[in-house]
Amino acid sequence: QVSFDEDNMKVTNGMHIQEFMEYLDGADPVESLARDYIMISRVTILLRGLAHALHQSRSVAKAWKPIAERVLREEGLTK
Repeated sequence: QVSFDEDNMKVTNGMHIQEFMEYLDGADPVESLARDYIMISRVTILLRGLAHALHQSRSVAKAWKPIAERVLREEGLTK
């Protein structure tokens, strides 16, 4: 949830986002990541950083959902 959704205090159990990400990495480290996700992850981080600077909480997952659903339909990967 924290990667593509929100990173509020409820989600991070009251921890600063950096502490929470370090906690997650220690508890369940990422062993591999598909190359296609690297740019998406980077854009997500940049957008969320901008949202924090503007004091605007945003969910990238919610914003991108209609686009993802359309692409999946167009590619015949969902009904």
